[in-house]
Order: sequence, then structure tokens, then C-alpha cells
Amino acid sequence: MSSALPSPAVPASITPPQGDEPATLQRLLDRGFPWMRFPAELEARFQQDMVAQRLQHFLLSGIVALLVYNGFLLVDYLMASDVFWLALQIRLFVFTPLAGAVLWAYWRWGPRILAWRLPVLIEGAVLCSGLMAAASLAFILSSSHTALSHYYHVGFIVVIIYGNIVQRLRFWMAVPFSLLVLAMHLGGIVVLDHMPPRLLGPIVIMVAATIVFTLMANYALERDERRHYLLTLREKALVQQLAHTHARLMELSKVDSLTELANRGHFQDYLQQVWRRAAPDRTSLALLMVDVDHFKKYNDRYGHPAGDAALREVARVLGSNLRRPGDLVARYGGEEFVAVLPQASPETASQVAERVRQAVEALQVRHEGSSTARVLTVSVGVAHGVAGNVASPEALLKQADQALYQAKREGRNRIRLLMQP
Repeated sequence: MSSALPSPAVPASITPPQGDEPATLQRLLDRGFPWMRFPAELEARFQQDMVAQRLQHFLLSGIVALLVYNGFLLVDYLMASDVFWLALQIRLFVFTPLAGAVLWAYWRWGPRILAWRLPVLIEGAVLCSGLMAAASLAFILSSSHTALSHYYHVGFIVVIIYGNIVQRLRFWMAVPFSLLVLAMHLGGIVVLDHMPPRLLGPIVIMVAATIVFTLMANYALERDERRHYLLTLREKALVQQLAHTHARLMELSKVDSLTELANRGHFQDYLQQVWRRAAPDRTSLALLMVDVDHFKKYNDRYGHPAGDAALREVARVLGSNLRRPGDLVARYGGEEFVAVLPQASPETASQVAERVRQAVEALQVRHEGSSTARVLTVSVGVAHGVAGNVASPEALLKQADQALYQAKREGRNRIRLLMQP
């Protein structure tokens, strides 16, 4: 087992913030985006993230718009009565089946569209449907010769409102859409050449004004949508940063700053957890209590910086020799360390303790103040018991301390094992 604590798991749904993302988003919010474009990477992310919302809006608005489109049969009857049956055929037997098939396809294969995450599929469908509605109106007007049909040119206003406000085309698609509808309107006037001069100016001005006003509204809607998106991203990034910082602080609160092993508090919590898991099945548990021999003399002779370095070396040895999943080594206090070995046999625990003792001695850290050896050594107390037979984890810890005391009393630089059934 590594001497460092494992990093806390991050939920899959949360991506840890990268770099200074909240600050970057805030700068973008402050500076604005008058051209309705984010930086390339963020723009692509925005377009993809909005696909699901755009698809749902397209389907619902499309159904309503199709009903309204066919409701204009009443206007056809009143203002272009001479071509009413032609209008009925175009609306009910050409446009409606085609639009209905598109809506059904987008509803039926919606999950696949979302998986592709291609916003152009949504915007393209809106653009084409609006232009087809305008084209059908232009064809009906070109075929009618009633006096009232001249007034029917204001119907292009409804088409413009559909694309720019109802379906909310992206601004840079709403602009060409509006210009194409205006071109159909003006082209029809020029080609037919029977628009009364007194109506020409007002109707063209009304259509052009509608384009200007709806584009202004479209711009404001998209600006607010983009701003809300940035605010949402910023909030999410801040929450992620807080969660990341909190997790890091929680991790640091469990770590001894000198040795980077678990600290005493975390060891005690972990021991309780292991004990609760072991008690129902009455599984075995071993504890190692490790003490650096004559450490006060080492500090007095070589100084505290050298003492800290020696403790870090002992910690590294402990961490590298406890390799099983579930093992935990911690600094218990001062020059004392402790290790938890769940489901370890007495033989395994003793082998680990002896391996640690030999590895510390093999460091050959000079210790001339020791009466045990000329190098730094450790004494290890090993306690082993079965959860349920031992009264409590505290009792097992006390047993490990007694084993350590016995090892030190017998001359240090050795291990001693105490067992309970």
C-alpha cells in the first residue's frame, strides 16, 4: 500500500474545473459577445449543449406552426378565393405531409440526432421549413388575381415571425433567412407587376420593418440565452472548484504533513470502519505499533531537521512494505507509527513487522547516540485478534502497545507478537 492517502472519488457527472475557467467565463460576460460568437472551443460546446433543448423546441413549435399554417386556409378563402382549391392542395397535400414527415422523423430519431450532436440539423430544418412556407405563399399570390390578394403580401410577415421569433433561428441564420423571404416578396412584386402603386410602399415598409424588429428581438433572445449559458457554466465551474477544494481539504485533514502518511485521527476512524466490517464475520485483524529507537537522542545529536528527515525515511519504508489492499499505515504521534492489517494472519503480520524492521536498519542512517545499534532502528509491537473475541479496537490497540513495550524492554530493534483468540 502506498504511504499517501487515495484521492477521493469524483462523481462521473462532475468534471473538475480546468485552469481558470470561472475567471475566463467572467471576462467573457464582462466583455460581452456582440457578434454572437464565443471563442471557437466554447462556441462548439455551446452549440452541442443546446441541441437537446433546440430539438424539443423545434418539435413543439413546429406542430403549433403547422396548425397555424393550415389555419391560413381561411385567409386564402377570403383574400385569394380564385385559387382557394390550389391553396388547399398546396397546404394540405404538399406542405403538410412533407412537414409532418420531417417532424415525425425528428421525433422518431431524436435520440440519434442528440447522439450526433449536430446543431445544423435543427437550424437547417427550421430554415428550410420557413422558406418553403414563404415559397408556398408566393406561389399562391402569383396565381391569384383578386383585388384582395395584394394585401395578402403581409402574410410574409407571419413567415418572418415564425423563423426569427417562434423557432428562434440563430441570429446569423435569421439574417439570411429574413433576406431570402424579403427577396421572395420583392421578386413576386416585380415579376407580377400588378401591385397597386399606393400599396407597394406601405407593404414593403411593413415587411422590412418586421424584419428589422424581429431580428432585434432575435438578437436579444440569443444574447440572453448565451449569457444564461455562460452564467450556468460559471456557476457549475465555481461549484466544481469548491467541491475540488473541499475534497482536497478533507484529504489534507487526514494526512500528516511531515510524513504524508495518514494522521492519527484518520487512523482511528479507519480502524473503527475495519472493525465494524470484521465483527459480523468474526474475521481477524492485526495492528503494528512501530517506535523509532532512541529518537530523542537522535534529535539531540543531529538536530530536528535531521530528525524530521529520518522520520520521513521510516515512513517511506513503512509505506513500501505494506502492500495489500486495505492496509493502512499512519503516524501515531512523535516517532511512533501504527499500521492496520485487515484479515492478516499472525504469521503475515509478523513477517511484515520483521520486513519493516530490517528495511529501516538497512537504511544505514547513522545514529551514534543509540545504545542499541550504530544506525537508526525500530521496535515493533504486533497485536493479532479476531473481531468479536477482542472486546474493542481500542483493546487491540492497547495490546499492540503492550507488545511494543515488551520489544523495547527486551533490548529494542526487534518485534514482539501478542495474540488473542
